[in-house]
Amino acid sequence: MVTTRRPTVASRALADQLRPVVDAHRTIQQHGYGRSDAERARARILSGRTGFDAWELIEDTGDLSVAFGEMAAAFELAGLASTSSISTMEQMHVDATSTILSWANSESEPRDPSLRLARRIAGVVGNAILSHIARDVMLGLSPLAWKRSLCPCCGAAPDLAFQTEVRRYLICWRCDTTWRTNDRGCLGCGESAPPTLVRIPSPYLGYELAICNSCGRYLKERRGGLTHEPIVERALTAGLDDAARQRGLRN
Repeated sequence: MVTTRRPTVASRALADQLRPVVDAHRTIQQHGYGRSDAERARARILSGRTGFDAWELIEDTGDLSVAFGEMAAAFELAGLASTSSISTMEQMHVDATSTILSWANSESEPRDPSLRLARRIAGVVGNAILSHIARDVMLGLSPLAWKRSLCPCCGAAPDLAFQTEVRRYLICWRCDTTWRTNDRGCLGCGESAPPTLVRIPSPYLGYELAICNSCGRYLKERRGGLTHEPIVERALTAGLDDAARQRGLRN
């Protein structure tokens, strides 16, 4: 049983600000961009293989410019991007599908501010598409035999985790799939004791930054279940990502 935590003041304020983005994310999910063979994906997961190829699914969705435009408008409405920055980006005629594929492949972020903004928008659109597909795949499926630290649906690494009294759950950065693991330590090398594995608390955010000094990985983790959608939790803890990456750490 997952214990629900009360939202912090910071998370409530951010959730209110991000409401246009969350609503646009839900609209894109409901549109049903992209299709997968859910039955085949489930069979793959139960056999120990990842359910689908995220790159192929996004490539097969066709033109995503409408979804990209809707999310860009939501970014502006939420105050995540100025009107002028959105206008400059639009003048560059960004290819939405290619930019989303770049995000899905974890390619290096572009240096140009407009292209970097496009990547951020594309990431939210791509997450909406893949999370909808992953939800269908996982419907009625409880992969208790899944032992890997990578996502059972798309094979990406987790970026968020939460712990209950008896279980630890991981959340995929790319498709939001949640799965449980018996591993309480570093997902890369298994180290679980200090000083190799260090947990830096951030009470204001309600999270800990778990850092492995052996293999250089990190994970954002909290006690009890999430209080908001993963998109809000990621925005709330973006500063933890920045701090970890400045130290040369990776997910």
